[in-house]
Amino acid sequence: MGCNRVSFGSLALLALATSTAAFAQDSVSDKATFAISDTRATSDRESGFLSGLRGFEHFYDPIGNPLYFETPLNNSSAKLLFLRHDFPSDSQLQGGDLTVVALQLRLALTERLGFIATKDGYSWLNADGLPEDEGWNSIAAGLKYAFYVDEEADLIATGGFRYMFDVGTDGILQSGVQELSPFISLAKGFDKLHLMANLTDRIPLDSDDGNNVLQWDLHADYEVADGIAPTVELHSLHYLSDGERFPLKVGGLDYTNLGSNDVSGSTVISLGGGCRFKLSPHMSIGVMYEYPLTNPDADIHDGRFTADLILTW
Repeated sequence: MGCNRVSFGSLALLALATSTAAFAQDSVSDKATFAISDTRATSDRESGFLSGLRGFEHFYDPIGNPLYFETPLNNSSAKLLFLRHDFPSDSQLQGGDLTVVALQLRLALTERLGFIATKDGYSWLNADGLPEDEGWNSIAAGLKYAFYVDEEADLIATGGFRYMFDVGTDGILQSGVQELSPFISLAKGFDKLHLMANLTDRIPLDSDDGNNVLQWDLHADYEVADGIAPTVELHSLHYLSDGERFPLKVGGLDYTNLGSNDVSGSTVISLGGGCRFKLSPHMSIGVMYEYPLTNPDADIHDGRFTADLILTW
């Protein structure tokens, strides 16, 4: 299964990165700017299959909480993701860290309908309270639909869902629960200021195996130069129910769903600061560091660094 995942991801990246179609200058939003080149490898600006929804290329994708903060924009892309997460020393995991590398895929099926594969990859878990291990993450995929689009008002609203399969490695806490996560995402532009918001309800198919988790995310960026936008994000996670899988008073945040039996009613809030660089219509880089605003010892968030590379059709 590991080889299949790597091969599929490699082919997707190769297809996006080596497109040889004729270049054109007139196929992106007039508001969009890029740090290196404003040309794109497709001359057809019409929305549809692969192209998705045109006219919103001036928006900057979110960076933090990458597994559940879904952009309301609909396009085709491959997103290489690196995540380094630190555990607080006084939490039940007793310190340590987590490293994740992953590849997210998005495919525009029509102008407004898109397929999303937002969770996969490989993790190295080094929590002092657990045996050190590494392995494959669970897989989550789904659909999203832009149900409200107003290009003139710079406003878009998208709804969708994901299904997380129970196929991950036990030793890195990536097994034992199946999860359905409906969500809604919004984006609104004000000239060079861009705002996004997301609300996700993570529902375990078996309430004994997982916790019901409600997450919301806020994003604000401001374009200070062509293709460069400093970014601030606020992320919040609320445990709505207890499970019966682990006798813990900490949850799994966005990394996993532990089914802890003593987390209902607790909340984790984090603030992130970073920047996204849109190098061209086909490539952008994002970096962000997040730190907790709530008591880190009450859960497993003591800081996180996230970096991504997005290749867009």
